[in-house]
Amino acid sequence: MKASFRLGRVMGIEIGIHVSWLIIFALLTWSLAAAYYPQLYPGWGSLTYWTLGVLSSLLLFASVLAHELGHSWVAIRRGIPVKSITLFIFGGAANITKEAETPSSELFMAVSGPAVSFALALIFWLVYFLTQGTSEVIGAMALYLAQINAILGAFNLVPGFPLDGGRVLRAVLWGMTKNFRQATRIASVTGQGFAYFLIFGGIATAFIVGWLGGLWLAFIGWFLATAAKASYRQMVVSEILRGASVREIMSSDFKSIEPNVSLQQALDDYMMPFSQRALSVSQWGRLLGLITLTDIKKTPRQLWSSTPVSEVMTRTDELKTVSRDDDLNTVLQYLQSQDLNQLPVMQAGELVGMVTRSDLIRYLQLRQEIDVRATAKGADKQD
Repeated sequence: MKASFRLGRVMGIEIGIHVSWLIIFALLTWSLAAAYYPQLYPGWGSLTYWTLGVLSSLLLFASVLAHELGHSWVAIRRGIPVKSITLFIFGGAANITKEAETPSSELFMAVSGPAVSFALALIFWLVYFLTQGTSEVIGAMALYLAQINAILGAFNLVPGFPLDGGRVLRAVLWGMTKNFRQATRIASVTGQGFAYFLIFGGIATAFIVGWLGGLWLAFIGWFLATAAKASYRQMVVSEILRGASVREIMSSDFKSIEPNVSLQQALDDYMMPFSQRALSVSQWGRLLGLITLTDIKKTPRQLWSSTPVSEVMTRTDELKTVSRDDDLNTVLQYLQSQDLNQLPVMQAGELVGMVTRSDLIRYLQLRQEIDVRATAKGADKQD
């Protein structure tokens, strides 16, 4: 999930918030200021309630961020890059760019988040007890944050993918069976079962108790069910790509142009006739950069005829590249994390090919078709 607003960096990780976070922040603040605190602590002024509502909401999301940083810290320590963390309507999500390579790494990454939440719950409980008799307002906020962090930690330990507990379950099953795909499938099915329980439970709650809480519960269940299915599909793709190299899908038949060619000419004479989204820009046999359809579209159309590609191309030192021997999972990681459509393939400092998002999709479709046919033949033989 892409951040709508960037807040900064922590441990080298980009921190951002999605626009949906603003919705839940407003709803949570209103709920705390208008209902939760007035019911538990009557007699305080409106300003106090709203101040508590805003501060409690901010500290809750700071707690969610700490939870995700717990995952990220362990991932980085285990050699797994973390690109960003985004706060959104359902909490937070760390963009960990690849799967754990061992069951132990998966296990430690999974439990680190809930461990941070439980530690925060303990800290807020201590603040609550230390402020008894001195500051009832601070104590009230600390009690709420202690309870909500304990709930956050416990909820995430439910053994259903993609919750942290589901990842713990996958790590245990992976260690026992030595089969990552089967472990993920079981954890994913368990996660979907829990999600449907929330959906139907939320619908029942909406009719019996109140529509707002029930609708929210069902909405969380729907999100978890969707995420569980998506996580399993992502794992299948990763398994298909594992062990395959760039040389298997890259194209060596690519067009190169000189830096003084206009954007209009690059589009009309090279991109459109040869169905290429990107062209290498070279001069005297030396690669200068890459011009893409996206680069051209960023320039006003009336300037295409007068603007040379050298002014808008991505220069060589800024290019994200791969080699012929790189794993296709590396290609997928770069394409997704950098939001790219193609990657130059470099060998010994020379451009030897191009690998595109379309190349990767065609390869996946072919492999999946082969796997389906192989499975069908195996079933026929057993019959």
